[in-house]
Amino acid sequence: MQRSAGLFFLLFIFYFSSSAQSNKFFKRKSIDEVTKMPIANCSVFINSTSKGTVTNDKGEFILQNLPEGNHELIISSIGYQTFAYDYKSADLPLDVRVSLKQKMTELSKITVEPEVKDGWKVWGKTFLNNFIGTTENAKDCSIKNTDALHFRFSQKTNRLSVIADEPLIIENKALGYSIKYQLEEFYVDFHTRISFYLGYPFFSEMITGRKKKQNEWEKKRQEAYFGSMIHFMKSLYYAQSKKQGFELIRKVKTLNAKKKMVRDMYVAYQAADSFQVQKNGTLKRVGHDHILSEDSVEYYNAILSKPDYYDEYLQISPDSLITANDDETKSIFFTDTLYVIYTSPKDRSRQQSIIYLMTPASITIYNNGIYFPPQEVVTNGYWGRFGKVANELPLDYEEIEKKK
Repeated sequence: MQRSAGLFFLLFIFYFSSSAQSNKFFKRKSIDEVTKMPIANCSVFINSTSKGTVTNDKGEFILQNLPEGNHELIISSIGYQTFAYDYKSADLPLDVRVSLKQKMTELSKITVEPEVKDGWKVWGKTFLNNFIGTTENAKDCSIKNTDALHFRFSQKTNRLSVIADEPLIIENKALGYSIKYQLEEFYVDFHTRISFYLGYPFFSEMITGRKKKQNEWEKKRQEAYFGSMIHFMKSLYYAQSKKQGFELIRKVKTLNAKKKMVRDMYVAYQAADSFQVQKNGTLKRVGHDHILSEDSVEYYNAILSKPDYYDEYLQISPDSLITANDDETKSIFFTDTLYVIYTSPKDRSRQQSIIYLMTPASITIYNNGIYFPPQEVVTNGYWGRFGKVANELPLDYEEIEKKK
């Protein structure tokens, strides 16, 4: 699948390395759709990872040592629409052509709501809470180019929307990452109390000569990893959910069997006028001695007022959700709401997250915990509140750790 986001395809080639390490890489150049000229200093990276580079003066680049799994190749440059291309590492090499299309000015696209004057001063805290987060790590996060953000608020819909005219430069001093975040969409709907953001982060590790600071970063990265979505997905892949501290509760709709029984009984009584209502409010079936007392009628009516289905919470085995695939990946699929409870081995604290599948459609899980497509998984609870940028790690985080 590919998303061009207003782009059309010209020359773009993926290569496969036949070196002893079997590293996969791709290279080529980015050009302007209209002028056909190369575009220098384009950001080229694998979405939500630390794998990236920039194009040279000729618009050329090379990326190598790429993580396994399904990923998105992102190419962005100020003044151009973002290019996003879904690919599988198993499919490399690929022959794809692309050029970048210039953006329309944001003012020409926004015709209803004017930009809020002093937007950052008025709405900056709301943006930070819903984008960076409110955890301890968020206190050590900062956006260096807040002037790139533009705020618009609709009183009619009670909705705040934010756009950025260049990638946000974020310093996460808690985890030791500099993040270049290509923000594509952000809104807070105060009526539904739902916040949403979509974008493409590129992570770079901060450099320090202080061993103590490096150890502190590594410790906090581990804390952010444990209990995270990636940790959960990896535990599913290796069938170690319980060992890793995860408990799964499935919320299912269960038929109200008692109501169905009473309804069926009433249907039988009402068939062909086969019952009579007595003066005292009782029901008598014609040709039978069986009488429903007044108390029984009241009781049955109370049952009929109950819902047809009720929620039931069942502890389940992850194995019931997982399917092994021929290509050594695994798939997870469920149609109800899934509660994921994680117990920290450090202090035995418990955090509860809620997930469901948007379509719903099956999710593919790789051995490094990467899952695809990520937008299929909707989260609430702990992950929904605290799974913000301040606690976010690159998808290749563990691969980075293995190199050290």
